[in-house]
Amino acid sequence: MTLHDDIRHILKQVRPLLITGLAVLLPALYVLSGFYSVGTEERGVILRFGQLVDDQVLPGMHYHWPWPIESVHTVPATTLRTLELDFSASAPQALQPELTTGDEDLVDIALLVQYNIGSPGEYLGSAEAPEALLEQLARTHTIAYIGAHAIDPLLTVGRTRLQNQLKLDLQRSVEALGLGLRVTSVQLRRLEPPPSIKAAFDDVARARSEKQKLIQESAGERNTQLARARSDISGLRSNAQAQATENLERARGYQERFLANWQAHQDAPALSRQRLYLEHLEARLGEMQIIVLTP
Repeated sequence: MTLHDDIRHILKQVRPLLITGLAVLLPALYVLSGFYSVGTEERGVILRFGQLVDDQVLPGMHYHWPWPIESVHTVPATTLRTLELDFSASAPQALQPELTTGDEDLVDIALLVQYNIGSPGEYLGSAEAPEALLEQLARTHTIAYIGAHAIDPLLTVGRTRLQNQLKLDLQRSVEALGLGLRVTSVQLRRLEPPPSIKAAFDDVARARSEKQKLIQESAGERNTQLARARSDISGLRSNAQAQATENLERARGYQERFLANWQAHQDAPALSRQRLYLEHLEARLGEMQIIVLTP
């Protein structure tokens, strides 16, 4: 018996065992292929015959019906992603890198958009490149907002409002398109006049600062003058009140003396006239200077 015959004889004997083993092993492997794991920062998305079943499978070990019944995709949903948008660096050669404001000035702007995947199912099924759409939406909303506002508020008190408004507008657009993204924040990296006109803006800023300084100094001087005037008015009022009180008391004394003299005249007219005459004569003689000359 040759070696070839021996091998064929052995295969003939083990063929039933191989067939039985494959019949058991292949279904077992097929069933075991349904086990899968989801990472700590991931969410699982289950599709059944291409239809979304669940897009919020939590981290850990799970099981799904093997292919082709169900399929599983894992998405880093909780990872915070950052989109950097610099209009000066990414502007084409044919276009100006600066944005035009509502009062026809120019401004150089760069910002960061932070986001994560809020709905993994929408993220996988809505568009081929959701991040590219997010970048285009951020550009569109930034250009629209800058074009509707004057440059002075944008450079001073309007920075926080710009960030908040861009975040709200981006989130509304993302939800309307069903991209499955969640915009967490919009942060300005740069918002300033372009270098070509920055010197003029610095001059305006210095003039505005000098104006504010003069206004504050004038307001301080005005307050000082008002305080001094109030003090003078208070002193004059106090002196006037004291003088009025003194004159009133003197008038009351004159009144009481006149009434007393009048009552005395009513009681004894002749005596009263004599007394008044003597008092008047005494008052006048007291003012005279007596000079005695010898013959």
